[in-house]
Amino acid sequence: MVKVSVVTTVYNGEPYFNRAVPSILSQTFKDFEWIIVDDGSQDRTPEFLHELASKDHRIKVFQPGRLGRGRALNYAVERACGEYIVQQDFDDISYPQRIEKQIAFLDEHPEIGVVGSYYVVIDEIRNEKYIRKPPCEHNEITRAMAKFIPFAHTLVTFRKKAWEDADGYPLVDDIEDLRLWIRMAKAGWKLANIPEVLGEHFVHSQSFWHKHFKYVRRQRELAKVQWEAILVLNLPLWMGIYPVGRFLYPWLPASLKRFVRRTLRLSREEDI
Repeated sequence: MVKVSVVTTVYNGEPYFNRAVPSILSQTFKDFEWIIVDDGSQDRTPEFLHELASKDHRIKVFQPGRLGRGRALNYAVERACGEYIVQQDFDDISYPQRIEKQIAFLDEHPEIGVVGSYYVVIDEIRNEKYIRKPPCEHNEITRAMAKFIPFAHTLVTFRKKAWEDADGYPLVDDIEDLRLWIRMAKAGWKLANIPEVLGEHFVHSQSFWHKHFKYVRRQRELAKVQWEAILVLNLPLWMGIYPVGRFLYPWLPASLKRFVRRTLRLSREEDI
């Protein structure tokens, strides 16, 4: 039995074996299992995963076929033995003390259902690199849900019990993470971020999302989920201006989007 389970889903991850894999295997916290679900990859990802598993007994590879993001995440968590679930995207990086710090935080705060952190954004599409600093306290995080997604999904650790209380990840095409955080908060769990940079999140045009979901469509879907957050979490109705703004945001030039995010405090960002 282990206390901590790292979970990862991957689809055609062959180009990214130099990111999540070394960053997780070099963590200062060593006592974990790593559940990796190959979500129907058509490249050499399965071959490389099984080679990794043969070298490290902590790695457990599953190949259920093509499930889609939400189902694959639930499949992974269902098979996890740990009390704590460390979510790690295959094409992102966790810094060495990420797991150690988040587990210690959850141990000290039993009311917290999910904890994230500050993180570096490397946007290869807009050629930007900056630190994103989401709010850290529960009330600020829930209010932020009307504006943006206040966690980097790739850098959250949550209690399996909180995931169970929220009935797991919703089976939707996109933005399953924000929907899960809303469900956890509704179930009575507190949310938090650690005010330290604990990893790096990459935005690249070759990602599965950027190939299959148009930006405008995602902004509209995000607006829908933001309205859900306002209603479910009893946020002030005037905050509806933020999801409404999502319908205009995709049409702004990149430089103006950056100005809007920072000037209107939609996101606390710091250039590197």
